[in-house]
Amino acid sequence: MRAEPNPPGSTVQRGLSADYLRALPKAEVHCHLEGCVPPKTAVRLAARHGVTLPAGARDGGDRYRFRNFDEGLEIYLAVCRSIQTAEDFEAVTYESLMTAAEGGLRYREIAFNPQNHPELSYDTMMGGILAGARAAEEEAGVVSRIVVAINRQFGGEAALNLVRDVLAHPHDEVVAIGLDGDEKAARPSEFVAAYDLARAAGLKLTAHAGEHGDSTEMVECLDLLRVDRIDHGYAALLDPALLARTVRSQIPYSACWFIDYPELEVEGRRLDVAAMAAAGLNMCLNSDDPALIGPELHDDFIDAAAHLEWTVEDAEKYALAGIDASFADNATVERLRAEFTAELERLRPGAYSADIQ
Repeated sequence: MRAEPNPPGSTVQRGLSADYLRALPKAEVHCHLEGCVPPKTAVRLAARHGVTLPAGARDGGDRYRFRNFDEGLEIYLAVCRSIQTAEDFEAVTYESLMTAAEGGLRYREIAFNPQNHPELSYDTMMGGILAGARAAEEEAGVVSRIVVAINRQFGGEAALNLVRDVLAHPHDEVVAIGLDGDEKAARPSEFVAAYDLARAAGLKLTAHAGEHGDSTEMVECLDLLRVDRIDHGYAALLDPALLARTVRSQIPYSACWFIDYPELEVEGRRLDVAAMAAAGLNMCLNSDDPALIGPELHDDFIDAAAHLEWTVEDAEKYALAGIDASFADNATVERLRAEFTAELERLRPGAYSADIQ
């Protein structure tokens, strides 16, 4: 069942105002472009290109509707097929960032799967994405960087070719290589060559791991892929040695606070994220696929604040955590941290009041 966000002017447990939490400057590093496409945008693009969308993507609402993972995947793939030109990529990037900026988002690392769009060249797609990102930064001040994501299902050789393509068409905004898709489709060990090539070129590295309970996959990501960040990582709670190791190293975890995912037992995921925080992991909160399986980041903050009983200090810590986990260059991180700190100080007196300007 979906957890409804608090209405404007309401407060969450311990008195933190929902308006305050919405106004907080925020940064996230785990968000998939194709999972950000609003249903109305998907309907428009599908009609333009003659793509048939599943019923759950065209019912006229502001959310996709599906009952299980397979239905959700069907919608996701149909949305991917609906994005067919550089102009389409520009539109979905711009619209998704402008929507998130309304809830205080100031920085987002956008994960993007070129392998899901084989009809277009990497450089064509990236041109559209960067045009949309730059327009959103100019209009709303939200900064974006790109994580080019390898889809596990296509295997190691395709991943290596993708990294070669990325290096052949360099862009300053492309900061990292990631790994996503079905965790059961391929072990991280299959992607060592692709990761070694990316690392040698100076790109940062992250990977989805441990989302569905396999801690050995996380160990492979650390030891073989030598990642700089772990996406999800909930299985660390099942492996005391791994948990202790990553508490010591303070490698960033990009956890996702799902509050609307039909097949996921939502309270269990909340308990996982709460346990990760209590264990001392270096963790930030992220929306993952805000249009598909959960709301925008500000609603995650509101819901998490209630369930984790945040203080003002907690809210400020998580506001800054996404910046510290980011792959942005040092100058950008320092600038954003200074801007966030000043904004947090300005907002602090209104943390327990609905009167937030």
